[in-house]
Amino acid sequence: MAVPLLRTLILYFAVIAAVRLMGKRQIGELDPSELVITILVSDLAAVPMQDLGIPMFAGLVPIATLIVLEILLSWIALKSRAFRRLLNGQPAIIIRGGQLDIPKLREMRLTTDEIIETLRKQNVSSVSDVKYGVIEPDGTLSVILKQPQQPVTAEMLGITPKDTGLPLVVVSDGKLVRRSLRLLQLDPKDIENRLRNQSLAVSDVFLMTLDDCGNSFIQRKEKR
Repeated sequence: MAVPLLRTLILYFAVIAAVRLMGKRQIGELDPSELVITILVSDLAAVPMQDLGIPMFAGLVPIATLIVLEILLSWIALKSRAFRRLLNGQPAIIIRGGQLDIPKLREMRLTTDEIIETLRKQNVSSVSDVKYGVIEPDGTLSVILKQPQQPVTAEMLGITPKDTGLPLVVVSDGKLVRRSLRLLQLDPKDIENRLRNQSLAVSDVFLMTLDDCGNSFIQRKEKR
């Protein structure tokens, strides 16, 4: 039992490392080349994991080769716009001025039901509300609404809302998060003083977030 367990752990961490090297993306946002690499890597890892007669390097070497290939292709695509279009495709406009581009839908083999469902997920009630609808290379639908349907902004209302920054977790389950403190250029005493003003100690806090504008959120631990 020790041998298959060890092989499984090694291959598991190899696949995790491979995915990390590919970059941070959600599965639904992978480009075609990245999706192919992901599928192949998982299949290559599964074979030596299941068959103990196959040397483990028979899985690790192809995985490493595919990842090197993916990094190389990504670098070439970064340098060459033409190669990037060849590898991943390019955006396609399927909605113009509130009307579906029927030939483009047929070319991309998209149904009207799929378009309406995607619009609903973006809180768009009608195709007529959309000025432009674009299918991105990763398959997602981006929409630009017509001016009357665009959400109201503070600039339109002539007001200046309170400034906000990027909230970072500074206390998690009663413990200080040192990395967040370094990013905010604070030390533990700054957080302790903030909490002391609210009659709290660090150990009393389940979650505390703080941004670079001084805005904070604090949730106490539940009393047992």
